[in-house]
Amino acid sequence: MESQTKGPLLVLLAAIGFGFNPLFVQILFAQGMTPEVVTLYRFVLPCILLLFFLPTPVTLWREVSRMLMIGLANGLAMLAYFYALQTLPSATAILIYYTYPFFSLLIGVLIFKRAVSINALLSAALVLIAASLVIEPSQLSMESKWLVMGCFLAPMIFAFQIQYLAKPKQNLSTLGRMAWSTIGHLIVLIPLAIYSFPVMLFPDGLNGWWALLGLAFLAAALPQYLFVIGAIKTKPEVIAILGATELVVAMLSCSLLLDTALTRLDITAMLLVIVALCIRHPKSIAQPKSMLLVVETDLK
Repeated sequence: MESQTKGPLLVLLAAIGFGFNPLFVQILFAQGMTPEVVTLYRFVLPCILLLFFLPTPVTLWREVSRMLMIGLANGLAMLAYFYALQTLPSATAILIYYTYPFFSLLIGVLIFKRAVSINALLSAALVLIAASLVIEPSQLSMESKWLVMGCFLAPMIFAFQIQYLAKPKQNLSTLGRMAWSTIGHLIVLIPLAIYSFPVMLFPDGLNGWWALLGLAFLAAALPQYLFVIGAIKTKPEVIAILGATELVVAMLSCSLLLDTALTRLDITAMLLVIVALCIRHPKSIAQPKSMLLVVETDLK
C-alpha cells in the first residue's frame, strides 16, 4: 500500500516541477538571455548527470543513432517552443505544446499504421478545439504566425517520439535512451548558441541565478529523477491523469508570478486539454509500465 501511494506522489511532484519550465524561461528572457542559451542550459545539467549511462554495446549503435536523431529534432523543437514563449502570450505557447495528443493520433495512423480508438478520436478533437480557442490568425503579425508554426514543432516531435518509443527497433535501457537523446539535444544546441553570438551568457543578478538553477534542477533534473522512480510504481492511466498537472502549473505559475492575465478562452482551453489527457486509451493502458517509462522520460 505504501508503494502504491509513493509512486503517484512522486509522479505528481515531477509533473509540478516540469510545469515550472515556462516560468523560469521567461524570467531568464527578462534578464536578456537568448532562447538559444536558455534552451542549452535546460539540457546541459541532465546531460552531465547521464554521462555514466552512455557506454553502449556495438550491437545497439543503430538504436543509439536513432536516439541521437530524435534528440536533435527535439532540441530544435524545444528551441522553437522557447522562442514562442519569448514572443507569444505564454498561455498560447503552452497550450500549443499540449496539442501533442492530436499529432500522436495523426502520426500513428499515417506513419506507423496503427488503429484508432473512439477515445483517441475524442481526445484529439478536444485538443483541436482547445487550440482553436487561443489561436486567432487574424490578430497575428507575420512574424507571430511563423512563431506559432514553429511552436507546433514541439508537440509534433513529442508525438513522433511517443509513437516510435511505443515499439522501438531495438531494446535499449531507459537511462541509456535518455543519455543519448540528451546528447542529441546538445549536438544541435551548442552550435546554435555559439552562432547566435549571445551578449549575455550568465544571468544578471540574484533573481536570474535563482531562475537558472530552478530551470536546471527544479524543472529538469530533479523532476526527471522523481519520475523515473515514481512511474515504475504507478499505473499508466494514473500517470496520464497526474501528467495533466504540468499544464495547470505552467499556466497558473506564469499568470500569478509574472502577472500575465489568463482570459476566459485560455482557461476553457486549458480545461479541455486536461480532459483530453485524462481520457483513457485502452491500447496505451495495456502497454507495460517499463515501456511507458521510456516514452515519458525521453520526452522531457
